[in-house]
Amino acid sequence: MELKFLGHAAFQLKLDNGKLLVFDPYEAGSYDGALKYSPIQGDFDIAVVSHGHADHYDSDIVSGIENVVESEGSFTFDGITVNTYPCYHDETEGEERGENLISIVEAGGRRIAHLGDLGHQISEDDLPGLKGVDVMMIPVGGYFTIDAATAGRIVDEFKPAVTVPMHFKTGKVEFPINPVSDFTSLRENVIEEGGSVLELNDRLFSGGRKTVLLEPAN
Repeated sequence: MELKFLGHAAFQLKLDNGKLLVFDPYEAGSYDGALKYSPIQGDFDIAVVSHGHADHYDSDIVSGIENVVESEGSFTFDGITVNTYPCYHDETEGEERGENLISIVEAGGRRIAHLGDLGHQISEDDLPGLKGVDVMMIPVGGYFTIDAATAGRIVDEFKPAVTVPMHFKTGKVEFPINPVSDFTSLRENVIEEGGSVLELNDRLFSGGRKTVLLEPAN
């Protein structure tokens, strides 16, 4: 399998059978141009979206995808299972920014989690299924989501094999969020791939737990 960081909180997962899954496809140019990543291109088989905000949900993209997961539950598509769990976009049980879904995709013998716009601390008691996932994509930029310190506590609680930070400040994001260095400076065994694509192979999952920093493709 292959994971590609498209930008912001959007990722493409290419499965071994060639099917393409997209997480949280943003609307390019949304929020009066504050999100400057290029439009997402791809012939996707499955979309998994955490909530309906434009930086995570491009209706034009999602409407063209046959299989869309955007609610709580368990969904199966040709041997691919997606389990979603409700949480909140803020620390006030959704009063400020609404609800959010955490998703765990099970495919190719791996469990891959996307935390969307998680806005509060979670624990193993809240979500035992998240414990020990192979890959965790987690927001780290703060302000609209958890910040770097909270993200670090969640990673330490759930112990994913590979942590991939997302939703952080870049030259293509004008939101008042923080850079990824706020998170990586707190972590050990940080690997900078120097690109946007991560091969989910045996080599990646050897050598202990790690944080992998990907560059946005768009």
